[in-house]
Amino acid sequence: MMNEERKKFMVEMRKRSGAIKSKDRLVSFLYILMRDHIPSGQLETIYLDHVINQKADSIFTNGWLANYAKDFAERLK
Repeated sequence: MMNEERKKFMVEMRKRSGAIKSKDRLVSFLYILMRDHIPSGQLETIYLDHVINQKADSIFTNGWLANYAKDFAERLK
């Protein structure tokens, strides 16, 4: 495909697939995480198994990692 044809094709494909915009940093983070690093089903399983079904406070055995996770969560808010 020529450059202009390719550009037009990509614009049309984006329209068909749903050109979504968001300024939400958490949405952007999760999108990139699922697009490039973790299958969405695996992320959903983690969410269901460890977040939705959580009955008590989480106990973290790695304090450094837990503090990093807390810091990261705050930066995403």
